[in-house]
Amino acid sequence: MRPLLILDCDEVILRFAAPFRQWLDAVHGLALTFESFALAPNIRHKADGRPLDPPAFPALLDGFFAEGQRLQAPAEGAIESITALARDMDVAVLTNIPEAYREIRAEVLRGFGLDFPVHANAGGKGQVVAALTQGRPAVFVDDLPPHHASVASHAGHVGRLHMVADPELRKLIPMAPDAHARHDTWADAEIWIRNWMERAA
Repeated sequence: MRPLLILDCDEVILRFAAPFRQWLDAVHGLALTFESFALAPNIRHKADGRPLDPPAFPALLDGFFAEGQRLQAPAEGAIESITALARDMDVAVLTNIPEAYREIRAEVLRGFGLDFPVHANAGGKGQVVAALTQGRPAVFVDDLPPHHASVASHAGHVGRLHMVADPELRKLIPMAPDAHARHDTWADAEIWIRNWMERAA
């Protein structure tokens, strides 16, 4: 059985922060600035600087998933590295996105030549990773530390690589304590993934 590479989508395969900022500005007159590694607390009304009312955030995020995903572009080097890795291992995308928008995400990824299974998820990813891997050699790549903690708890055999593709966000978040390594570029990530899979085989 081939090893399995499990990838988050936003800020791993595709850039999220920049297109989300563009969409908020164009569609809603909202500004997104990153003073912390968070979304809702960093959104303000451009007209008067008022912070976004927190209950309004979920609808905004759903709106982006429905209307804005096609604004997303690949992280630098992602397509080349993932395509090369897929020659030697299976690839699955595990993304925290409502099921209603999963097919849009899959379509966007196929448009970049990444035709892999896309699994929609909510909450921690560890149980899904455990079900997908079933003990075979695997690597999980995600930008959010809580997901690494979840995978460490439910699928401890899986290699955990922390990646934050957006250069602006990288400086705001330290390495996830439950990840095995942190690499924010695909050139470095590809080497680490191959080395882990070879050791785990």
